[in-house]
Amino acid sequence: MSKLKNTIYNTSKFFGILSALSILLTMIVVSLDVFSRFFFNSPILGAMEFSLLLMISIVYFGLGYTEFTNRHISINIIYNKLNTNQQFFIRNINYIILIMISSILFWHSFSDFLKSYEINEILPGMAGFPKYPSKLCLSLGILIYIFVILFKLFSNQKLDK
Repeated sequence: MSKLKNTIYNTSKFFGILSALSILLTMIVVSLDVFSRFFFNSPILGAMEFSLLLMISIVYFGLGYTEFTNRHISINIIYNKLNTNQQFFIRNINYIILIMISSILFWHSFSDFLKSYEINEILPGMAGFPKYPSKLCLSLGILIYIFVILFKLFSNQKLDK
């Protein structure tokens, strides 16, 4: 189980790092675009479209790592007042619902990626970036998230035995 945990952790961490690098790249591109627009009255061609495509990787690449490290926003007002068995039950129901929703989202996003790749779908704008890389990022991010949730569901144990 430890090897599986390390593999899932390292994979989700890698995608989390890619998410952070996407944020950095977006900041650089937008800053250069603003600088170029302000000082040279000449914006960077396709900067907004490129930033828009990076937003997908920012959000979805970070999902798995955020879930693995339990850093999602949660409201624990009622949950913390429940006993351990009730918390265990709610946590497992939550994981099952997340797997169902994420699986549906993965299925649709991956089929959308395949269609986009097949027709070489282009984002309308000045630069004409292809859409399918961002759709692949969305699918990969959701897939990593599903693996993390499955691992947490099947390795989930009651705190008091």
